[in-house]
Amino acid sequence: MADDADLANAYLEAYIDNEVSRAVKKIRQDTAPKTATSTICKECGEKLPRARLEHGFDLCVPCASEEERRKALFAHT
Repeated sequence: MADDADLANAYLEAYIDNEVSRAVKKIRQDTAPKTATSTICKECGEKLPRARLEHGFDLCVPCASEEERRKALFAHT
């Protein structure tokens, strides 16, 4: 019969396995090739050029530039 320590170890092993599985899944998702989900820019609604779609971008060049500019402005806070 399992004592409390054995039960605790079994619980921790299951928990760690689950967390590792989640982390691996997230890494795989983050490193998977990107595919565009829409043919229009998610900011302005303009049609995206084929080259941007093929590379998985969901913003047109002007909107992507503006997003990068905003990120740079608020990166220091």
